Amino acid sequence: MKTQEHELWRAGAPLYAQQDYARYLEFLRAARDKLNREKARIRWFRDYEKIRADFLVVLNQGESILESVRNEKLAQSEDYSLRLSRLGGRIARIKSLTETINENGPIRKNLAQADVAFREAGLLLKEEKYRDLEPRLGRIDGHLRQAEDALFSLLARYADEGQVTRWRKWAEETVRESRRRGSTAIVVNKLGRTLTVFRAGRPAAVCEIGLGRFGLSDKLYAGDEATPEGRYKVIKKIAHSRFGKALLIDYPNDEDRREFSQAKKKGLIPARAAIGGLIEIHGGGNDSLTNGCVALRNEVIDDLFPTIPVGTPVTIIGSLESADRLLSSLGKS
Repeated sequence: MKTQEHELWRAGAPLYAQQDYARYLEFLRAARDKLNREKARIRWFRDYEKIRADFLVVLNQGESILESVRNEKLAQSEDYSLRLSRLGGRIARIKSLTETINENGPIRKNLAQADVAFREAGLLLKEEKYRDLEPRLGRIDGHLRQAEDALFSLLARYADEGQVTRWRKWAEETVRESRRRGSTAIVVNKLGRTLTVFRAGRPAAVCEIGLGRFGLSDKLYAGDEATPEGRYKVIKKIAHSRFGKALLIDYPNDEDRREFSQAKKKGLIPARAAIGGLIEIHGGGNDSLTNGCVALRNEVIDDLFPTIPVGTPVTIIGSLESADRLLSSLGKS
């Protein structure tokens, strides 16, 4: 009986079958009391048959509880495994999106916290510590919701067909002008993380780029670490900058100044904020974070630098395609 009692305790009967286990202990104590009283009688008058029957009832009760506990733990294990798998899928989707959009802000912070909690939850599941596992799953879900909300906020305007149409028009006009003049032009696609060099309207080079921490946002003022969107041109070539070779563009242009003025009137930016400038296409690596510039690998900018004359049009757009697909993967479309 002691073996079964210990097995029930190790299996977690006090937690998973509290009432049945309590009754089991009560019947077990009663059977043991009877056994002790019987042992106290004179040997010739002892009768263990009824006591044996009582212990068989207790044993059967214990086996039933043990099977019930095992079934309950199996059901919980399957349920928690499924829930943890779904959370893992959400983590993987957000990781994939953050790699695509080069986002290193609060999204990555919440994602990292969710990832740590996910690994801890996996250990708790393996150890069958389901009581501790439930709040850990809630913590994972909370961090993922914050990351998903931040991603949705960031990508919402990329799903705005009016905005995407505007960006597409800028790019098409730039390519058309390059074709008409037989000249060089550059189109930067922020969401696609590409810089395409056109010569006489044909793509001559497609390069991967790096952006700032908030590079997917449109630049409004100095220090916001966003990358501007609009139609610009190269106004200076810098052979030796902090980030290798660099092409300085004419941000802010007249349109940028109008948007800056309107944003200030609406209170959308700090009252003392300046509009900023010194936006470049420079080296330093396409995996590095900038303060709003467009970064290329050093060997790429070295190759492009001699072929890009001052005056080259540089059009910076958010995307050529709607981000509906990205948002639908978050269940936000």
